Amino acid sequence: MIGTATPAWLVTMWYPPGGIIGASPLVLGGLLLLGLVNSWMVWQVLRGPAPVAVPTRRAATWLRLLLYANVMWLLIPSFLPDLVEVVIGLALWIPALVLLTVVLTGSGWPFRLALLLLGLVEPAGSLSIGLVDDLRPELFVSPAYRATVMAVGVATFVMMVMLLLAQRRDGRWSRATLLIGLGTFASAFLVELVDVLTRGGTIESIAEAMDVLYIVWLARTAHELHREPRQKAPPRVPTAVPAVAALLLLMVVGPECRPHLTYTWQSDELMECWAPSQPPRVADIPAHERDRAYMCSVSKPSGLRVSDRELLGRGWAACARFAAGEQVKARPALLALLCPEVIGRRYPDLLLSSAQIGRQQAEKENIARRQREREAREEDARCRDPWPALRTRFQATASYYDWDSQPYGIYDAEADNEEDSAAIWNAESPGILAASGQLALVFTPSQDWATCVTAKALRSAPPPLRRKGWDQVVEADIVSESGHLVMQTLSASKVRFPNLARSGPGSYRLRLYTRPGVDLILIYPARRAA
Repeated sequence: MIGTATPAWLVTMWYPPGGIIGASPLVLGGLLLLGLVNSWMVWQVLRGPAPVAVPTRRAATWLRLLLYANVMWLLIPSFLPDLVEVVIGLALWIPALVLLTVVLTGSGWPFRLALLLLGLVEPAGSLSIGLVDDLRPELFVSPAYRATVMAVGVATFVMMVMLLLAQRRDGRWSRATLLIGLGTFASAFLVELVDVLTRGGTIESIAEAMDVLYIVWLARTAHELHREPRQKAPPRVPTAVPAVAALLLLMVVGPECRPHLTYTWQSDELMECWAPSQPPRVADIPAHERDRAYMCSVSKPSGLRVSDRELLGRGWAACARFAAGEQVKARPALLALLCPEVIGRRYPDLLLSSAQIGRQQAEKENIARRQREREAREEDARCRDPWPALRTRFQATASYYDWDSQPYGIYDAEADNEEDSAAIWNAESPGILAASGQLALVFTPSQDWATCVTAKALRSAPPPLRRKGWDQVVEADIVSESGHLVMQTLSASKVRFPNLARSGPGSYRLRLYTRPGVDLILIYPARRAA
């Protein structure tokens, strides 16, 4: 043993090492530090209980004895089997925990009941783990074992935090005792850190001795137990905490607009404005937002630092000159945002809202539509049947005005005519009558007057071609798969043409007679091949 650190180990650790320990500077320095810590721990334990300030309750007396018994059990080296040590430790700690929940004041019974239940998790877990380690070692590495160890560790951590909070609320324990209790968490992390750094070397045993903080906390808890409880006010959240929380929330959410001075701007980006091509109508904007609408719409001089207040002053000066009859450069619609009563005297329409403008526009469109319908009825009344001798109940006559040089058509009402329309329009020279599939278009020459269009549906072929009195006579084929051929609505009078497919589904022949101002269309079944 001479020339080794074994004697120092026996004095400091109070039990023999597992082997010969070399007298390295690191080991001797660690043992010296541990000796100082142990001396401080022994002094804290040997102080004994504090003087009795108030009559001691029996529960507090028994709690003090049990706490000192736990301290002595942790200090005295034991060579008993692990399971026996666990049972003895639980027999000393569980009654002390129960008495702690009874003696503590300042916390409600739900809090103390939760503290007791969490505190019992650690003894139950330790006992079950000890039994498993002794009886079935193969379960040591099972997932259930690891989950149990983790659950016990979490419950012990929460229980210790709740116990320190309860001591603080009780008021009889000093701040130093509470800080030492908090230090027990730091010692656990320190043990793990040293164990990792030394890879399980001799210094690990020295690190394990850092649990002296827990022993000191138990001794100080028993020492100060006879003080008079002081009911403290509930802990208040420091002012800085909500301020920092609000700042973090603002950093995540972000501001509604970019920061800028109240009456100063340097570019359009400093004011969150809309950028309409025309100033907004004054009647659509609340009175308290019209100044901002004016600032968003006014032409700002580039390259100059002009305050909003100065620009508003220029606008009010322009309103005054406008009221005096002087010429101003600003648009009346823009000045109406600042002085609507002045602008409205000469431009009353600028004070109308968008809804009022819409109603006026709709009324104008209704008047124009009724005018077109009246003119269309007059045109329809002037149209006559160009072939009255060829009569049929399935015919109609209406006027058609070629407003935009577009043809009118005959088509199957239930067919998709997009492909047929594309085929006609892609043709090089469709002529005055073009047909494809279930669609036929009539391209009559543009006129400065309405064209009277008459369509007659026949069950059989009409008499031979009669070209006398007509400029052109052409024919084309059309198909109706649904048996429902319709004529496009021609005039605003909405004359309804009958179904032009007299014989139902099948192929039909179209014959167009045309001269200036008159179109005659005959529709009849196509001749079937024998």
